[in-house]
Amino acid sequence: MTTMTGKPDRLGTFAREAGRAIGALLIALVVALLIIIATSADPMNAFSQLLTAPLTSKRTIGYWMDDVAKLTLTGLAFSLVFQARQFSMGVQGQVYVGGLFAALVALSPAGATPLAIPLCLIAGMVGGAAYGFLPGYAKAKFGANEIVSSLMLNYIAIKVVNWITRAHLAPPNSGQLMSPPFPPEAVFPALVANTRLDLGIVVALVMTVVVWFILYRTRWGLKLRLVGDNPTFAEYAGIRANAVMIAAMTAAGAVGGLLGAVFVQGRAYGKIAENFDGNLAFEGILIAIVAKNRPLAVPLVALAYGYLRQGAQLMGNRTDVPNEMISVVQALVILLVASSFTVPGRKALGRIFKRRGAVQ
Repeated sequence: MTTMTGKPDRLGTFAREAGRAIGALLIALVVALLIIIATSADPMNAFSQLLTAPLTSKRTIGYWMDDVAKLTLTGLAFSLVFQARQFSMGVQGQVYVGGLFAALVALSPAGATPLAIPLCLIAGMVGGAAYGFLPGYAKAKFGANEIVSSLMLNYIAIKVVNWITRAHLAPPNSGQLMSPPFPPEAVFPALVANTRLDLGIVVALVMTVVVWFILYRTRWGLKLRLVGDNPTFAEYAGIRANAVMIAAMTAAGAVGGLLGAVFVQGRAYGKIAENFDGNLAFEGILIAIVAKNRPLAVPLVALAYGYLRQGAQLMGNRTDVPNEMISVVQALVILLVASSFTVPGRKALGRIFKRRGAVQ
């Protein structure tokens, strides 16, 4: 949509997209309520927990903000590759590799120095970037399908990192599935005492600005978006589409690796453990789709989705409704928002109001 001056009506577009997302969310909640009524002996209490539980204490707010930070980072990683129209699913594997690299630095002598936190973050980004480079290079060089190659690389990374954690980082003969705790210098400081609200949320917000700046204020970002919109035109314009595609996957891998470092260095862990991401990394697909791959919209979507996610988990803990309910709501939001959902009858109402305006 454009204004009378020919400039894009960004406010109108934002209002329309926000209204569409809110409408989809409300419909998803109505369906969730119906399912809760069918499965719970006390449905009103269960639904109340879903809507209000994340705000009931300082501790639950900390859980929510911890999820928001991680969902923001995984949403940014997916947004970067989706902007280049590459459907790489490799963020989860990059998170594991990044978490391992950060853990190796944290458990080394460097982990007990004042530079431990930035060194671990950089190590995580380097590990994630290297792992993100692989599916991009395989596609550019050998024509490998990025969906298949990235999913297989996820599988390899998860299994290898879990094995290294259990067999080499856990204390010998302890039977534990995690490393010893990191030195205090390598663990994020809490922003609010006795909560999970830590430096991770700051890292996520800073990375949001960085990704937005790179995509919309640099020549490389313009090339990436051109390749995503029309790779043939980009090639005619002298842009090396394959190189940009590989760079996009590598950059997304760096963000994924950063998320791995945030996982293991955060207050929730302060160590590396088997299956430490709890499949949260994969939920970034939802965040990127709903945010339309726009970096500045990613934290807002993560805020709303993280609230719903925590509400569902707390509802599962405090009532007789299983927390699998979040999967139902998640699937509904994806279906409604990603399929260009519009309010039924909206076009008919628009035609009616136009006719009335013409008569008057």
